Amino acid sequence: MSRGYTITGWFRGLLFFLLLSVLLSAPRAQDFERLVIVRSSDNAFFRRTIDTLLHLVGENYHHEVIDVGNLAVDASPADLYIGLGLPAIEAIADARPAGKAIHAYLTEEQFHRLELAHNHFCVVLDQPLLRYLAFTRYLLDASSVGILTDLPVAADPRRAQSLEQLELELSLYRVDGDRKLLPVLRQLLRERDALLMLPRQSIYNPESLKGVLLSSYRQRRPVVSYSPAHVRAGALASIFSSPEDIGRHLAILVRGSLESGSSPRAGFHYARHYSISINRQVAGSLGLDLPSNAELRGKLDGLGW
Repeated sequence: MSRGYTITGWFRGLLFFLLLSVLLSAPRAQDFERLVIVRSSDNAFFRRTIDTLLHLVGENYHHEVIDVGNLAVDASPADLYIGLGLPAIEAIADARPAGKAIHAYLTEEQFHRLELAHNHFCVVLDQPLLRYLAFTRYLLDASSVGILTDLPVAADPRRAQSLEQLELELSLYRVDGDRKLLPVLRQLLRERDALLMLPRQSIYNPESLKGVLLSSYRQRRPVVSYSPAHVRAGALASIFSSPEDIGRHLAILVRGSLESGSSPRAGFHYARHYSISINRQVAGSLGLDLPSNAELRGKLDGLGW
């Protein structure tokens, strides 16, 4: 009886020790990482991105969502800041330059205009150029496409190799002080099968967009864009990142940053995830028989870019 009691007591003591060890090693609420999401405004796009991000990150981190105007009064430092939209990004860069930050909802053009600290990383809205080109090629079965640019054009061997793989001819048309937008656009539409619009606020803005779409429609040349809003306005199609796509990309970076304790490398990522929008009514008006969204995605994903 005494021996049995001794073994039972020893066993209970072991269980108590193990339970105490688990309780002491378990993360407490105050030890959770603090994630502060700063939004430029309270709109549906940001809310959808935040919902997706938090769903994928889970409950391992203490998170707060604040509007950009409240950043100055948020005295407690965060382990990681998320900036959504240019005003929030600029506010974080100014108020928390030493803090780790990951930003979204800006274009590559806007990124290059910013002066961000080495520990501030961005996810730009732009798709990789080859994804835009492949989408245009598979959507239209086009042999040539034109792009309007106001940037110096440099040779890129990787681009040339990919264009050869796609069997697509790419022509860049320079718009500058002497070469106005609409005359250059009309030349492009005469010489190429389609116009591919890339994110350049200096070229495509509310004042110029209507003229671009009307000129293209009159010339019966399809327009492939970077924005679903352009599709609603009369462009044929767009490939873009939805708020949910952005949230998924942010979740990958947030988990990696908080779990490793390090910042992503300085610079930016192009959009990792994408969505497709097609105006089938415009396609009918142009006499185009287009593949389905699922067929296009299958071809694009098969490229592995």
